[in-house]
Amino acid sequence: MPSSADFFGSLIFGAIGMGALLFGKSMGSVRKMIMGAALLACSYLVTDTLGLWVGGALLTVALFSWKD
Repeated sequence: MPSSADFFGSLIFGAIGMGALLFGKSMGSVRKMIMGAALLACSYLVTDTLGLWVGGALLTVALFSWKD
């Protein structure tokens, strides 16, 4: 059974990833689509709590700081 930190981390980073994926698709930005897919994959594939939060935070910062 996953902990509440795992659940909320997956929920937050999965939602950000899905939003970035859909926004990138509508804007035609391949980079945003890739970053969104990476966030979605991170929320599903990383099982360590600290790794999930650090990886998700780094990918989120990269998503918002990487200009097209």
